[in-house]
Amino acid sequence: MTSVEPVRPTSAEDPIRRLEAYLAEDAKRVDEAREKLIDIGDALTTLRARMHNIDLGDDPGVQVLDQAIAAPIIDRLAGSVERVDNAMTVIEVGAGAEETNSRHERDRALAGQQQRTLVHPRVLADEAAAADLAARRAAGQQQRVARDLGTEFLVLGEEAAITLAEWGNAEGPYVLIRNTALVGCFAAWFESMWSVAPHVEAPDEDTDAALIRLLTLGAKDELIARTLRIGLRTVRRRVAVLMDRYGVSTRFQLGVALERDGRLAKSPR
Repeated sequence: MTSVEPVRPTSAEDPIRRLEAYLAEDAKRVDEAREKLIDIGDALTTLRARMHNIDLGDDPGVQVLDQAIAAPIIDRLAGSVERVDNAMTVIEVGAGAEETNSRHERDRALAGQQQRTLVHPRVLADEAAAADLAARRAAGQQQRVARDLGTEFLVLGEEAAITLAEWGNAEGPYVLIRNTALVGCFAAWFESMWSVAPHVEAPDEDTDAALIRLLTLGAKDELIARTLRIGLRTVRRRVAVLMDRYGVSTRFQLGVALERDGRLAKSPR
């Protein structure tokens, strides 16, 4: 009895099967991507409804925050994550919740929190805001300039995002977003702007060095301003930035800290 050899696949069939397997894998990835897009679309519908005060029932994924209570909530949430990405079109400088948040933000940066901030160019044009940004840079915050930034938003790790309820209106309420799909969208938006944004220029180190030398000689703020050809308010803000950077509260303490840091030449004996 003659045995029958099994039919072996030709070499031409092997690549076809591999292509079929690749096609099946691609189809699976497309299906998964489609599901994610559906989830994002549903989340955007929820966000739009919340921003227009449409009642969708109990949805913890999107919550409107009144301006009066937003600052402490943002501060508390920012303190609970390892990374904060911030897109800013304005900085409020002065006493109040904003100043407290700014101080806490610097403390978190010094403690090792990863902070990246995109700022609109008009923020840098304001002396007080620029000084506040310089203090944050000194604490370790990374900063870049985004000329096309039209509204503010904050990405708190992978946990949450916060944005203005009305595009560009910093006087209105905020929206707290915990929906993971939407948080991912804001994170991707920030990353796309960050990747092409130029760095914020650091303060002029030569001017700071000259200011420190004049302080050592006991020069008054008015003389320092005339000598360096800068404004009196600029002198006082730069001194305040140095005091904040070294964690001191008086100019005498600042002189001691600068000498300890090697930034002051020791007086000849």
